[in-house]
Amino acid sequence: MKKTLENRLKDTVISLLEKGRDGDWDHVRRAVDYGRYLLHREAGDPEIVIPALYLHDIGWSQIDFRDFTHASPARAEHTESEHLHMKLGALLAEKILRELDYDPEKSRVIVSVIAVHDIPEKVFAMKNLSAALIVEADRLDRYGKESIERFEAMFGSDYMEGEKGKEWTAYLKNGLENWFVTETGKSLARDLAKKSGLA
Repeated sequence: MKKTLENRLKDTVISLLEKGRDGDWDHVRRAVDYGRYLLHREAGDPEIVIPALYLHDIGWSQIDFRDFTHASPARAEHTESEHLHMKLGALLAEKILRELDYDPEKSRVIVSVIAVHDIPEKVFAMKNLSAALIVEADRLDRYGKESIERFEAMFGSDYMEGEKGKEWTAYLKNGLENWFVTETGKSLARDLAKKSGLA
């Protein structure tokens, strides 16, 4: 992706992400970094992966997400706002990409992934490596020190305690088996999980 276009995209999404959940911009920056790491080792298309990672969570800026932040972390994926942020994010991403005069075919792939990006099995069913790398980069940011701090800010400092903590730990361990399809993604996820004491 050309640097000037990436900078224009970044300028567009920052204000949207700052209207979303606490830490969304920091999450997106880390996801983009994970995406670059994956792209150096896997044969994905950076012109699909990088823009999608910048855009994937802009839908949170359009909705009331209290049902998400009041759910336990492992159950937040089943809230109405979780599904709505994907739907509205895809519509907004389509508009942004059109305004940037982005490649229509690549835009179509990006938008279709954003519409279901938090449902890994739907993305993996697309049989598109770039789509899979988007999910992997996003999910890698559920492991690691910065991620734990982000979830503490989002769900409360006690989210790793008691039953909620057990549920979250089980959810993340299960994710190591189900959220990654590339060897690079699997390996990095295991490393991050180990450093966080989850594996």
